[in-house]
Amino acid sequence: MRLEGEEKFSIGGKLLFAHPSLKDPHFRRTILFISSHEEAEGAFGVVVNRPMHQRLADLVAEPAFPGLADVPVYEGGPVSSDELILMAFLDGHTGVPGAFQVPVSLGDAEEILREGRGFVRAFRGYAGWSAGQLEGELGQNAWFVKDMDAELLAGEPDQKSWLGFMKLKGPAYYLLALAPDDPSLN
Repeated sequence: MRLEGEEKFSIGGKLLFAHPSLKDPHFRRTILFISSHEEAEGAFGVVVNRPMHQRLADLVAEPAFPGLADVPVYEGGPVSSDELILMAFLDGHTGVPGAFQVPVSLGDAEEILREGRGFVRAFRGYAGWSAGQLEGELGQNAWFVKDMDAELLAGEPDQKSWLGFMKLKGPAYYLLALAPDDPSLN
């Protein structure tokens, strides 16, 4: 029950960095962008640091949208991994730093790129949480929450991006991050 005037808890528009001890293979050493989060409805996001080393042109034969050919494709998550989701991260033209649009159509994505209003990423699949599930994981310290970092997302984040964040968190996290998945290999 929420008291009148109490703020709703939401991490929509933020990044999640997996704690080094998180072993779930779907999310081990990942960075997620959470595009929507409502306590009563759950959350929706995409993994942003697992590049598939493909471009949109490798997956979509859409000659009507040549401006999207070089959009990088990422493994977005374990849900509906046979589907492609386009997400646009808009720059300051919106007046809201870190604004985004998801999903975005092929035509809108091409227009955003052509007009230089932001950048576009493609994701195979997504990550989803039911009501209360993500809050439970946050309560177990499975994730670090960070404000949107458009510079990180505008590049092509990978495992090194996650490791760099752990290094900034301090030596204990960095050492945990460097540990092999199988401790017997240490």
